[in-house]
Amino acid sequence: MPTTASPNHPLRRRSLVCYVFLVILTLIFILAVGFLITWLVTKPKKLKYSLQNASVQNFHLTDDNHMSATFKLTIQSHNPNHRISVYYNSVEIYVKFKDQTLAFDTMEPFHQPRMNVMQIDDTLVAQNVAVSKSNGKDLRDQHSLGKIELEVYVRAKVRFKVAVWKSSHRTAHIKCSHATVYLSQPNQSLNSSCEADI
Repeated sequence: MPTTASPNHPLRRRSLVCYVFLVILTLIFILAVGFLITWLVTKPKKLKYSLQNASVQNFHLTDDNHMSATFKLTIQSHNPNHRISVYYNSVEIYVKFKDQTLAFDTMEPFHQPRMNVMQIDDTLVAQNVAVSKSNGKDLRDQHSLGKIELEVYVRAKVRFKVAVWKSSHRTAHIKCSHATVYLSQPNQSLNSSCEADI
């Protein structure tokens, strides 16, 4: 005797799809509310950076525009947040003159606690770096005046931590422009603010 499909099967499938859809919507809503509550509780503030000290030592520029020098920097990082700490990974620091990188260095990963001001000291060495003809001329002109205008650039992978939760990695771009370093002052205080994009 032939059998016929139960008319309840399509209804059951429809009910199951609606149930799964409702569960997904509920999870999204819970996550959104959790994110909103976390944001309201932490009230995140922007991290602040400044170039505190900079010096140039052993500066030498050859006739064919090859430069050697030692750059000593102190960058201040201010985390004003009460509940957020910051993890810095793969930190890269550049010293630039106009459009050209003169020196480069990497730093070990470090952690900045909440409500903390941290001094980051680094020494970057340029050894026989070829510079463009126009930059060589400008470097000579500035050196004859006893000062060099540099740009310090930092790129780092960062993560934020609130309680036990950690964010995904973000790339921080920190730019300290128009840092005028006087060659006659080995430990020059600048206190120049930097732009940060995280």
